[in-house]
Amino acid sequence: MKISVLVGMLIATTAYGDRVPVAVLWMGDPATLDEGGRVVDGVNNALARSPTARPLDSAADKRALLEGGPVAKAASLLAAAEASYGKLKPADAVKDAEAAEQILLAEVPVIETQRRLAAVERLLLAAYDQLGRADDAARAAERLTWTAGTHDDVKALLDKHLRSRAFQPPFQPSKVVSEPAGADVYRDLYPTGQTPAEVAGGDPALDVLDVELPGYKRAHQALDRSGGEIKITLVKEDRIGALVDAVRAKAPDAPAPEVAAVGKKVGAARLLVLMPDGAGKVLARWLDVKQAKWGANVLRTDGMQSGALAGYAAPEPPAAPAAAVAKAPTPEKKSKWGAWGKWYTWVAAGAVVLLVGGLLIAEHVGSDSLHISAKTSNAAQ
Repeated sequence: MKISVLVGMLIATTAYGDRVPVAVLWMGDPATLDEGGRVVDGVNNALARSPTARPLDSAADKRALLEGGPVAKAASLLAAAEASYGKLKPADAVKDAEAAEQILLAEVPVIETQRRLAAVERLLLAAYDQLGRADDAARAAERLTWTAGTHDDVKALLDKHLRSRAFQPPFQPSKVVSEPAGADVYRDLYPTGQTPAEVAGGDPALDVLDVELPGYKRAHQALDRSGGEIKITLVKEDRIGALVDAVRAKAPDAPAPEVAAVGKKVGAARLLVLMPDGAGKVLARWLDVKQAKWGANVLRTDGMQSGALAGYAAPEPPAAPAAAVAKAPTPEKKSKWGAWGKWYTWVAAGAVVLLVGGLLIAEHVGSDSLHISAKTSNAAQ
């Protein structure tokens, strides 16, 4: 049997658990999820047939690596809201936009909220105005002022609905402390220092307080007007979707340790990172999760080349085993007598002679004579 065939048989029988688990991370934005779904599914199917690698077992983890976390969810909701508004369905638009607003205000890093909230509040302001919901429109106008930009595109609506707060009574300040300390404090998305920090009081119907520390979930709550001390206990951020969002926010230069943290969370040994690169192409690069080091050079290929992408991320097959050399038996020393020089040959030959002699005697003498002779011999003794 040829060595190549032998190696193929050994690889084919490799136990499933011995194959390296490879996670596939899609780095495209929510608008590319349809494309990403096709590419990622194809790669995972190819990994299932790989002799050295396998896809993740968890369907939920694979979905999170494709779809992302709350940032991606908010973006998808906003896209749906904009589609409804474009179809002259402001009530449907409000439903999705309010869901996106809640996610942005409470679940994602403040920097992402600052980037994305303006689009949500513009849509809500316009939809509330069409629906005649003046109080809700006033709240959307207020929150729009928390974001950067002049908002000239909705200036008329701001002039109509934004309510001045200049004549509100002063509110008692609050002292914000956190565990652990040193977290960033925001009032209405504006930074006000690090804990422990003092912030101005606010209207709980409008004003919000956020406390944030890298590696922890953002703490979000309404800002009370009563003053006093506000104690915040921060909770570790370990949601896989949130980790994916954080890495995507830094693409294409996400630090290897942060990418490795995603791989560790899903139990992968390697993480294949895929990024759309226009015209059906993708850029691919894999990372060794344990060492937090990038592997081979970046690969650019057609997104439908699932086998090529899976092979790129999979480990090399094991080296062919050294061919076993059978030890030749030591030749026996030949006797000049040939086969008659063997001891067992003489034993067998002697047995044959005795047998033949016995038969000849029995034929010529007879069994009775032989019996008497034997008895006579006994008497003589």
